[in-house]
Amino acid sequence: MELMELENLRHELLEDLCKEMNDAQVAAVVHKEEGAPEMVSAILDEVGDPELEVRGDFYFRAPDSEDDAAQIFMSVITISDELPEDRLPALYEAISYVNFNVPAGCFSIDKDHKFFCYVLSMLMPMELVEDAIFQEMDLAVGNALSIADSYIGILADVMNGKIEADGVVEFLGGPENGDPDDE
Repeated sequence: MELMELENLRHELLEDLCKEMNDAQVAAVVHKEEGAPEMVSAILDEVGDPELEVRGDFYFRAPDSEDDAAQIFMSVITISDELPEDRLPALYEAISYVNFNVPAGCFSIDKDHKFFCYVLSMLMPMELVEDAIFQEMDLAVGNALSIADSYIGILADVMNGKIEADGVVEFLGGPENGDPDDE
């Protein structure tokens, strides 16, 4: 598929995703900023801790060439873009415990220690037809929202100093002090 044709198809699919989200009462828009891919951005009031302003960005990564055998659809759920420096060690530890347990994707903090998010990428064969691509996108978004929602509350508690990383181990069903020898 030519890159321009692929770009047009992706635009239509993102418009459809945005419409579906708006129909489900999720405030979403399609936009493109310079140097970034076109994406659907949404305010996710129903996801995670009600005190957080969780938002989602959903987009296709730029193809490397017209010969790519697959395309990658990204779901990025931003939990916070203001992290307290003193909570970073506990948050990194808590994220490592959670990431070991999530079925797909991962929680992450960017290199500047400001952007805390959940990321799920979906690899899709290029030969999929439009309806199948949209079904995969819809599945990826649903999975990202469900997985992120399951862990945002406990990770927000670590981020906000309400609990330490050991509380995440207990939440996950492990020993209270996080020592695997205590099982």
